[in-house]
Amino acid sequence: MTMKFKALLGVLAIGASLTVMAGAAAAGDAESCKTVRLSDVGWTDITATTALTSAILEQMGYAGDIKQLSVPVTYASLNDKDIVVCLGNWMPSMENREIHACGTAIYL
Repeated sequence: MTMKFKALLGVLAIGASLTVMAGAAAAGDAESCKTVRLSDVGWTDITATTALTSAILEQMGYAGDIKQLSVPVTYASLNDKDIVVCLGNWMPSMENREIHACGTAIYL
């Protein structure tokens, strides 16, 4: 199996698990949590996994709002909490970055 195929299988398995486990979770969320803001950094594989994630979120009762942003803008948006999900991480281009999530600094 190629690495990309294994990654795709992993994403599909995670998505299926999330769909089964969180069917009722969206019903109890505040209205402000109903839209999940995702960044697509424009790489083909990330575009595909982001679209798949958005489709899974929609099945769970959420709305996916995908924005195509550059890597630096994505990190700034994560830090400012304008974007909450980015599924792309490619080292070394993303090393030595600091983002803040839930009040905690995360160093990549």
